[in-house]
Amino acid sequence: MTISPPHADEPPYDVFICYAWDDSKQSADELHQALTEVGLYVFQDEQSMDDWDEMAPEIRAALLSSRTLLPLVSPAFPRSPHCRQEVHLALDCAFRLGRTDRVMAVTSGVRPDDIRPSELSRYRIPRRGRSARELAVDIAERVRALAAEDDRTFGDAPLPPPPDWFPEHLPGNRHFHGRHAELWEVHEGLRAMDKARNMGHPVVSVSGVGGQGKTALCAQYARLFALDHPGGVFLVRLSGSDRRARTSPDAVRAQFTEGLRAIGLKLGLTADELQPDRVPGALRTRLKDLGQPYLWIVDDIPSGYDAELLPELCAPAGNGRTLLTTRGRFTKGVSAEIVLGGLDPHDGLSLLTGHRPPAARAETRAARLLTELLHGHPLGLTLAAGLTAQDDFEGYAELYRQLATPDPEDDLLELVQYLRTELPAGYARPFAATMLRSFRSLTDAGRDVLSAAGVLAAEPVPLTLLGEIIAGAGDPGGPARVEDGVAHAVRHGLAELTDPTDGPDDEPNSRAFAVHPLVARATRVLNPPPARRKLRDSAVVALTQALSATRHSFTHRAVARSLPHVRAVTGLLAGTDQWGIGADERYLLDEAGRAYEQLGDGEASLRLYAPLAEACEEAPECDEYTRLVVRLHLASAHFRYGQFSAARSLQEDVAARMRALLGSTARETLTAQDNLANTLGALGEHEASRLLHTEVYRALRDGTGPTDADTLRVLGNLVIAVGRCGDDDATRRRMRLTAVRYARGALVLWRRAAKAKGPKSWEALGALDIMNTLGKNLLALGRKDEARDSFRTVWEGRRAVLGEDHPDTLDAWENTIIAEEDLS
Repeated sequence: MTISPPHADEPPYDVFICYAWDDSKQSADELHQALTEVGLYVFQDEQSMDDWDEMAPEIRAALLSSRTLLPLVSPAFPRSPHCRQEVHLALDCAFRLGRTDRVMAVTSGVRPDDIRPSELSRYRIPRRGRSARELAVDIAERVRALAAEDDRTFGDAPLPPPPDWFPEHLPGNRHFHGRHAELWEVHEGLRAMDKARNMGHPVVSVSGVGGQGKTALCAQYARLFALDHPGGVFLVRLSGSDRRARTSPDAVRAQFTEGLRAIGLKLGLTADELQPDRVPGALRTRLKDLGQPYLWIVDDIPSGYDAELLPELCAPAGNGRTLLTTRGRFTKGVSAEIVLGGLDPHDGLSLLTGHRPPAARAETRAARLLTELLHGHPLGLTLAAGLTAQDDFEGYAELYRQLATPDPEDDLLELVQYLRTELPAGYARPFAATMLRSFRSLTDAGRDVLSAAGVLAAEPVPLTLLGEIIAGAGDPGGPARVEDGVAHAVRHGLAELTDPTDGPDDEPNSRAFAVHPLVARATRVLNPPPARRKLRDSAVVALTQALSATRHSFTHRAVARSLPHVRAVTGLLAGTDQWGIGADERYLLDEAGRAYEQLGDGEASLRLYAPLAEACEEAPECDEYTRLVVRLHLASAHFRYGQFSAARSLQEDVAARMRALLGSTARETLTAQDNLANTLGALGEHEASRLLHTEVYRALRDGTGPTDADTLRVLGNLVIAVGRCGDDDATRRRMRLTAVRYARGALVLWRRAAKAKGPKSWEALGALDIMNTLGKNLLALGRKDEARDSFRTVWEGRRAVLGEDHPDTLDAWENTIIAEEDLS
């Protein structure tokens, strides 16, 4: 018999007794009677359940209606999935209520070090031969003291507040199952300040094979324990699962710096602070100033990464707690290491049977065998669960037979051999059989969307891009067919569909198609090379068309989510197919590099222009003019990334070669010289910069006219250079006054051009740029109210066109604050 939970008009339970039926039934009965005799209202479940049963609704209701949980921790206790469910539900609620001493473990026959989760050992009550009556008196005293301070029940626990994510939310909740003990191990490890050795703050690593759920565990921890890190969750994603990137420290550092810059953008660091050599220190200062604990996650560290370099990846400021994931192991430098194995059999069974509960005990036994066959591997079980959702599903016994003894004609050899580099011995064959059957069970539309995602990066794919790739490859059906294929792949556990995002005006709310990296790599093996090539070629065309459309107005944010896939389809991304860089790929890289630069991401731009320049030098069909244009773009990327010496060297070379090829008055030659003048200014050679800008401006004014956009752009650069010149106070003031006069004249011309082109045109941005320069000179001259008004106009205009997080927008916002503080 199961005692019913109290009705709405009845008082809550004081104690909920949690115990293993096998060895604690008698103790539970005795303790229940003793607790009742001392005046407590007690719940005790009296029904033995099978291991595969879920927590009954009435038991869950009784637990949530209780003030405390009393787990009777015995040798059989850890083996009971029901005890684990009850303990972790109570601990989770107790944590959100602010004190986990609501869960008081009575231990018998177990050592304190063997209690899991270890949180139970903090408030344990050893039996040590005491009678049930003696225990009841001790427990009653604790329960009444707690109720006097806080009489809420577990069900009163508030939902955890959603954490703030920087720069973006980490996915991984959709297929999260179990891992309750591991969640509390992470919590314990990150709380153990005294175990952090020389790191200065807690560092916990989560390791395991691909598809084991490392990232999902971190995401779930960040959400459930949001109260532990009120300062937010900061995420840097690496690519350690890409085999060719695992032994390259330089590649890891470059990726890490890129991640730091993305966080810095979200935090509002200035353009100067976002420079590669400054961003670590700037982030350290900003995070220290938070004054609150924060969580620092570094996901997918390469297994070959030198542990001696591990401190470089950890939280920059001491109020942070670091959580790492890797397929390898860290033998030192971490305060706790959590190695993920397969899911607990009960949790694995729950994941496998989530779509279709077993119809009979024999089917349940077959499902348990299938869980064992897949070693409790979460991704493998997710795929197998997808197979049970098919209309022709013949039962768990038949599915087990098919996966345990696959048809010899299936020819798993190639996929198994490939997966053996990703999964340990014993895992590869059953996972490969599951993956193969899942892929073949898809509709044609489902295979199309999965195959299209397989030639892209392991990043969410906008559905619009996915549809264009499939259509370009010659598959009919349009958006409806793509939507059907996406839904089918998601239903089979092969992919996820991300939530819609609220984008700017020129980026409609959209959903994206996300595929686990292990599934994506397996898909490439299952999809024949000719078909992959066809999809890849279509992706090159689709990406090029999308990026080319941004040339004449600032609409880059609309395609920003597609940009990570450019490196995959051009063969530059580790872990993907190695495509050659021909004319189409060179054009795409140039367009993507330009888009990244105009989005303010100089590092990403540089990572595209560097291989593009190398490919142009090696391609015999590339003429001298093309090579020089690409080198000029590469120099601009170096400049944007803060590598001014490298930019200067390239620009001097390009300017000389352009002059020899096209002449001194050619627009391309003058552009190279103007870029060089900007770099000279960045290097502090202001007078040389002014003279060169003046020379270029006069040439363009006389050649293309004073209102030409290029002429106005160079005039703006000249104004900046003029305002920086002067060796003494009097000269500097005179030059700044000259700069103000030039800027006002240029602003009139830019506004006239912007009125004709529209509020989101390059001409509109040009007007904002010259107004920003005007504001800086006004501020330097002490005319702070005028400067503030200029900066505010620039900030509002850039925010509307470039977005909140663009470095130029943040620069204008910082200038506005400085001017307002000076005025106050």
